[in-house]
Amino acid sequence: MPTNVRNSGEKINLDQLLLKQVPLAQYSSIHTGGVADLAAYPSDFEELRELLHYARENKLPITVLGGGTNSLISDEGIEGLTIITSHLKRRHVQGEMFCVRCGLGLDRAIDLAIEDGLTGLELLGGLPGTVGGAIHGNSSAHGTSISDLLYYVDYMTFDGKLHRKQIHLDEFSYRRSPFTDRHDIILYEAGFRLYPTTQTSEARKKKDEVKHRRKTNGQYDNPSIGSIFVNPEGYKAGALIEQCNLKGYSIGGAQISHRHANMIINSNAKATSSDIKELIEHVRQEVQQQFQITLVEEIQYLGRWGSGRECAADSDGKASGIPQPLEPTPDDRRVLLRSTQQRMSRFPVAHASLC
Repeated sequence: MPTNVRNSGEKINLDQLLLKQVPLAQYSSIHTGGVADLAAYPSDFEELRELLHYARENKLPITVLGGGTNSLISDEGIEGLTIITSHLKRRHVQGEMFCVRCGLGLDRAIDLAIEDGLTGLELLGGLPGTVGGAIHGNSSAHGTSISDLLYYVDYMTFDGKLHRKQIHLDEFSYRRSPFTDRHDIILYEAGFRLYPTTQTSEARKKKDEVKHRRKTNGQYDNPSIGSIFVNPEGYKAGALIEQCNLKGYSIGGAQISHRHANMIINSNAKATSSDIKELIEHVRQEVQQQFQITLVEEIQYLGRWGSGRECAADSDGKASGIPQPLEPTPDDRRVLLRSTQQRMSRFPVAHASLC
């Protein structure tokens, strides 16, 4: 696990770490949201532990903000202490193990792994958000899940203690991980068992092709928070929304994407989080009325909503009040089974444990 990198006796200056009234729209992938009462950008274990101690001593609620994808920040802001993980981005290599802090963007982490002569994560290229967020939601693309190559995760509980969890694949499933229901943790560092290669140009080409495909499909045309609803069993949420003729429908500056009906975009850079939330509720009502199917959000609500949806973390630190994804489809199970068999043929199973 990470060790203390500070000189003995070196004191952390909380006055420098803690910032007041920090605008959060810049940390949201859809560019909306209010301000944080207090915010901090820890860069290592010691700073993170000190911040958690401060919040506990002052009875402050804690919100963990990673890449700002898959989460909607209230226009009224976030109370208490918001820990922004963007400075937790170091990485190192131990043989075939690629070790990376969970605040680093996933796409950037894949680039760095290739630079280090390690491959395996290329098919996840172009996915938004951080390493921690991808682990939390077991991100997948093109038949590859991030859990396939994940070997351990270091996480910190809100009492300031650091733990290591070795990974067992049967703890992961469709959009779920062992961390999904933990409301009191921050994912800190992850270790991936990857494949050494000297053909880094081929790996980079493969990753860039996947990312280009996402760009061609319009996934980066406008600010968004990704897919809004999980797919109900046997259906695609986007198809249901499209059949309701809602593509292009807008409320304020929030609009249903013309390309992907399960995406809401900030079409004119003037959307508010309230616009987006109102549009989400409208879509849910339309689908319920036409198909008698209740769509469930996969996004998370952060901050002061005043409707029982207040949450204390985005996908880098799960919070309460978030709808849970549905069970995987048979196709999802086949992908997970194939991934498990491939992984087990290469590495011994790491039984889950805490230390």
